[in-house]
Amino acid sequence: MRGARLASVAILACLLSVGALAQPQRPSDEQRIRQLDRDWVAKVAAKDLAGTVAFYAKDGVVMAPNAPPAEGTAAITETWRGILGLPNGSLTFAPTRVTVAKSADLAYEVGTYSLAFDGAKGRVQDQGKYVVVWKKEGRAWKVAADIFNSNQPATP
Repeated sequence: MRGARLASVAILACLLSVGALAQPQRPSDEQRIRQLDRDWVAKVAAKDLAGTVAFYAKDGVVMAPNAPPAEGTAAITETWRGILGLPNGSLTFAPTRVTVAKSADLAYEVGTYSLAFDGAKGRVQDQGKYVVVWKKEGRAWKVAADIFNSNQPATP
C-alpha cells in the first residue's frame, strides 16, 4: 500500500512539473516596457501623432527642456506635434535600464536619445538622456512622466 501511494505521489509530481513547463512564460513587466519602447519609437518614426501620444496616461506630463511642463493629453499632443513636425526630423530612444517596483504598479526607465532635424542654420544633431516613469492602469503600462535633456553644453 505504501509503495502504491509513493508511486502515485511520484506520478503526480511528474505531471505537475510537466504542466508547469508546458505553460507559456508571460513576459516580465521589464520586458513589456522594453517592447513598449520599441513600439513607441516605431510610432515616432512613422510620425504617428495619435499613436505616439497614446503611450501616455491621461494625466501624464512631458517635461521638455526650455519649456513649461505639458500636462494632460492636449498639451502632450501639442508638444509631440512640434517634435514630429521638425523638418526632416528623426528621433530614436532606448532605455539603458528599466526598474520595476516590487508592487509592480510603477516603473522607471533611464535611457538615451538621438535627435536630428534641419534647423535655420543647417542640420541640428543632438544626443541626450531621459527618464520615463511608467504606471500601471489596469493591465496596461502608461507613461506618467517623461523628462529629457541634451548632453550639449548650454549656450550663453
